[in-house]
Formats: sequence, C-alpha cells, structure tokens
Amino acid sequence: MTVYEHSVSSAWLILALAAAAAVCVASFLRHLGPTRGSSLLLALRLAFIGLLGWCLFLPQQQQTQTRELRPRFVVAVDRSASMVTRFNRDVADRWTVAQRVLRKVAASDLAEYCPVDVYTFAGSLEAKTDPGEVDNMRADGPSTSLQAALQQLEERYKGQDVAGLLLLTDGLDTREVGDKWALRPWDWPIYTLNHEPPPARPPETEPEIRVESVTTPRRVSVGWSAELKAVVAGQGTGDKALSAQLLKNGKRVQEVPVWMPRDGGSREITFQLEHPEIGVFLYTVWVPPLPGEAQTNNNSFTMSVQVLDPKNRVLYVEGPPRWESKFLLRALQANSQISPLCFVRGPGGKFLATGQPPGMTPELDDAQLSLLKTVILGDLTAGELGESRVRAILKFVESGGSLILLGGTRAWGASGFLTCDVGKASPVKKVAAKALEGRFAVRLTDAGLAHPAFAGDPTLWKTIPPVLSLFPSSELASGAEALVQADTPQGQLPAMAAQRYGQGKVVAILTDSLWRWQLDPDESRQRPYQRFWDQLLAWLSPAEERSDTERIEATIDKEQVYIGESVKVRARIEGVAQDPNDQAAMTCEITTPARRRVPLAMTHQPVVTPAGRAFPGFGAEFTAEQPGLHTVVLSSEVAGRKLEVTAPSFFVKSFTPESVPRAPNAAVMQALSSNSRGTYFTDPDELVRAVGQLRPKGREETSVTRRALWHSALVLSCLMLLLSAEWAIRKFWNMP
Repeated sequence: MTVYEHSVSSAWLILALAAAAAVCVASFLRHLGPTRGSSLLLALRLAFIGLLGWCLFLPQQQQTQTRELRPRFVVAVDRSASMVTRFNRDVADRWTVAQRVLRKVAASDLAEYCPVDVYTFAGSLEAKTDPGEVDNMRADGPSTSLQAALQQLEERYKGQDVAGLLLLTDGLDTREVGDKWALRPWDWPIYTLNHEPPPARPPETEPEIRVESVTTPRRVSVGWSAELKAVVAGQGTGDKALSAQLLKNGKRVQEVPVWMPRDGGSREITFQLEHPEIGVFLYTVWVPPLPGEAQTNNNSFTMSVQVLDPKNRVLYVEGPPRWESKFLLRALQANSQISPLCFVRGPGGKFLATGQPPGMTPELDDAQLSLLKTVILGDLTAGELGESRVRAILKFVESGGSLILLGGTRAWGASGFLTCDVGKASPVKKVAAKALEGRFAVRLTDAGLAHPAFAGDPTLWKTIPPVLSLFPSSELASGAEALVQADTPQGQLPAMAAQRYGQGKVVAILTDSLWRWQLDPDESRQRPYQRFWDQLLAWLSPAEERSDTERIEATIDKEQVYIGESVKVRARIEGVAQDPNDQAAMTCEITTPARRRVPLAMTHQPVVTPAGRAFPGFGAEFTAEQPGLHTVVLSSEVAGRKLEVTAPSFFVKSFTPESVPRAPNAAVMQALSSNSRGTYFTDPDELVRAVGQLRPKGREETSVTRRALWHSALVLSCLMLLLSAEWAIRKFWNMP
C-alpha cells in the first residue's frame, strides 16, 4: 500500500499546486497563444508540476508483515548419581522414569505449539541437547547443584517467552546446605515429578553418618565472631544422640549433640567461632563413626579460615548528618577489625570528630592518607573536597589505598564527585543528578554473588532489604563490575559498583538509603547491614603492612569436591605499575593430605570475572585423587623480588551421598512448583498428559517496512527529463 508522510496540510499543498498550474496556463495563453507547439509545452510544464506535487506529498510504499513468535518449553534433566538409586525397590529408578517421560513429552502435541529445549545438569548446567541423546547418557554425576542450574536457565532465557519448565529431578542436592532457596518466586511455571511413594517397609540400611557440607566466612578479622554451619546426614543411628565435634588445628574446641531422624536424613548444626589471633587456622567438623559403620572417611570435613590484621585504619568524612551517617558510624565503631576515624560536618561548618588520634583532622593530605587503608567519602561536593585533597586521594588510590564513594544528593549531583578528578577513579562515569525515589527491590549480580563483601552464609543475601532511593547510572567504567542491582521502572539499574584503579580498589554506592538494611526484620539474627560493611572493609583493607606492594591474588572455583573432580586455580599479579602477567612466570604447588607436594604448571590464561571481563593472568587445573584438605601455594618473581601467597584451601571428599539410597526431596519439588504457579505430579503418565495438553499461546510481532517512492532515481530522472524536453522544444522552434 502507498502512504503519504507529508507534514504540511494536504489542503495547502493542493491549493498551492492548483495556483501554480493556473498561473502556468494563464502565462502560456497570454504569451504564446493557443498554438500546437504551445500546447505541447504547456502539457510538459503541467506534467512537471503534477509530478513535483506528487513528490511533495512524500509518498512511500508500506508493507506490513505479521509473524507469530512461539514460546519455548524447557526440560531440565538431573544426571546426578542419585537418579539411579531406588529408595523404594518396588518402582523403577528415577533415571529410567525421567528418560521415559522425556521421550513421551518430546513426541507429544506440545512440540507443534512451541519448541522444546532439553538440558541436563550434574554439578552444573550442561549444553542443550536433543531428547534422543538423553537415552545414551548415564546418570553418574557426583553432585547436583540444582539451584545453580535453575539460575543458569533463568539467565539463559531472560527476556524470552517461556511457557514452562519440566524439571525431572529427585530434589536431592549435595551442594546446598538447606532448602529455603526453593521458596522464592520463579519466572516460569515449574512442573515436577515424584513417582516414588514411600516403601511399605523401609529398606535395610547399614549404619552411616557423614558431614556433607561446612560453610563459614573464609576471611575474617581479629575479634570478629562468626558462625560455622555444618550439615550432618546419615541413617541407622536409632534414637541415640550423636556428638558433633569442632577441632581447631587438631584440638577439640566445641561439641554439640545431634539427633538424626529415625529413618535417616540430615540436620544442620551451628558452631560459634571467635577469632582472637591473626593467622590461618584449620577447622574440622568431625562426627565419631557409628558401631558397624563401614565408610568412615566421610565423617569429617576440614576448611581453612584466614584471620586478618585488625590495624586497618578507616577514615570517614561526611557532610551534614543524615540517616546514612547515623547508622554507618555505629557500624564502623562496632567493627573490631578496623580503627575508624570519623568526621561529620556540624553547625557552622565545623567537623565533629570521633575516634581520631590526637592532632587528626580531615585534611586528606599525603601525610594523613599514608596512615590509612580506606577512605569513605560521604555527601560532599567537589568544591568542599578541594583540588589539593582530590589530588591526594587520587594518588592514595593509585598507590594501593581503597576508596568508598558513599555519596548522596550533593555528591552525585551536578557539582559532585564526577566533576573533579575523583571521577577518574570512580566505577561510575555518568550518574543522573536527580535520584529516583520509591521502594526498589535489590539483588546481587553474578559478580556480587562471588564478591567477598557478600561472602559467608549464601542464604543471607538471597533476600536483601529494599532501598528507597537510587541514583540511576547511565554508564559504568570499562573495568567496573555492578555488585548489586535494583529493579526500577527504568529497568535493572546498578546500586553498587566496584573496580580496581591503579593498585587500589574503589566502590561506588548509588543510593543514600543503604541504612534500610539495618531495619530489616531479621536484623537481630542476620545483621545484613553490619555484615556487609564488615566484609566490604575486610576486602578493601589489605593484610600487608604496606598497601603499595606487589601481590598475587588467587582464586579457586570450588571449596569442596569429590575424588575424580577437577579444581581450577586462577591467579593474577597485582600492585605493579606495568602489568607483568603476560611475561612473568607463575608456579603452583598443592600439598595433599599425605604431605606430598604436587607442582602444577601455571599457563598464561585470561582471568575472567563473574561479569564476563577478562584480564591477563595464569591458570591451572588439578584433578583430586586423595580425600582430605589440600593447600595451595603460588609464587612468582617480579623485578627480582619473589612473591608468594597461600590460596584458599579446598577439601576433597572420598564419598558422595549421591550414591546413598534416599527418598526424593518432595519438599523442594513441591516448593518449586507452588512458588512458580506450576504443578507437582506423582504419576508420570498424568504429567505427560498434562504437559502434552498445554497450548501456550504465541504472540504476534508486526514489522513494517517502508520504501520512499519519490526519492528514487526514476522520479528524479523524469523531473529532469520534462524540464530538458521543454527547453529543447523551445530552442528547436525558436520560441521565447
């Protein structure tokens, strides 16, 4: 169809064209008369005016195409070893049932209405596969990681139309401490199946007790109390209470009783840890073997905890008092791992000081900053900071100091941090001057989930209290990572970002209502506000006596593995003016429980952050062959100086509970279905019928293509041809 897109009124265009045609006719009749030649010239001129008028209407050819976008249906199949076990011997094993259900669903009418995408998982989400390939697979994975697999599917299909998720699993997970993670809302309906009813007579089981997992902050500071949570599982214990013991460097320090369910199961126990000394300490959770227990090498679990230097001085400079400063002052003073120096601007512009040594002022000069590890800048403008202080702060960060841009309406406003040289170190390059106000739910990004500021109890950070304000950022620095993001009417926006600048670290907080975390109903138990600031400052405060020294930063992708699984070691040299990671050599040595030292060849590999950014570094992979605690030491030489660091340890378990016959975790499967508006089935045939009868509706997407008709070579050529023909005829007939 043809449409016209002129902006001028059609009546005015028609009137103008009619007037032009009338003037043309009158002029020809007056000066040339009604002759044969003048009539031809008049016809050419009127044709030119008519074609030009058609062009003025801006005609376009419009084509509208409508296509249907069909939603997708996702199937996730658990390939861990527990799927081939049978707690009830009267029914088929879970893997056989899952394969049969998958075949029937793939052959049902559902495929006519939406594509069916099939994935398997065992410890991690695997690549998409064909339904027929699952028949050739084996369920032999040593672990599950059900929550991680579901989160990866959510990320993979974010923004896409998904009709539902068929989750073929038994709900047993060797990587999760508890089941509360399943209670959160999910994006799509989840359909689960538990075909295995409880047996009429519980199977005979041998006595077995084991420590499945242990979690505690791996890096703490002197004087900081922490919780160590362990999951103890087993069966055949009867009504007898067990004694779970905590050993510190091989010496028993605590003991708690544990009562196991009569038919077997698991219990979570908690130990309170005190850290009065600096160093690296080994904590072991040990449960004595039961009488007649055959497998005893899984009765203990060991992990290392690094206690940091408490003499980290933190300077906090704030503008006029506000809610954020009120709660932050309390959090800093309650942190025994730092020495806080706090200045808040009071009446008359004078600073009110707390915690400072004699003679300390908020001058922020080189001499003062040399005594500090971290500086927190509150709601201050660039003018209040001044050029000399800004230069000193930038030099402080480049030399290895840490900076927190807490900010506020003035600091993130039109005359705030980003208008001076502090903006060079900021993880945020552009921020809207006016804050959004409302109640915004926040959650950790992938980078935040892996960040030390949110380490420790993983369940604590699943439900972060909302914030009431947000300074919307339009651009992060190239090396920055968003740690926390908020859901706003403008979409997901970063609420907290971090990056390395020079040899230092910089964190930007894009809300002035972080204090709301202190008012969380679970504050007395979870303490999210205090724990966040404690852990953030522990990460920002280096343990070295000097912050401008070279160092090796090392990471290990897993803290707990089973025999036969691999551990990836990644390392990077930092604190050097010129990046040596492309030229230097790195050595890695792993000490096994038998005191055997195993050298690993560290090759040049990019170190990829959780946000997807890659930096030059080193990497190696180690396959666990012996149970117990493994320690990792990395060393390198830079400019004639040897660098060495002890990386986080990892524990190798010889026995995976995946192979122990256990009843399916119906509570997890029911929670996933109910919190996603899905359905929990106990009959495989009923599940196949219900899924096969789904008729998800697609959505129509209309696309419009337009092509200008007037703006073409043919039309322009015709206009020029009409004028040229008229001119040629005039010259040929010697007409004026």
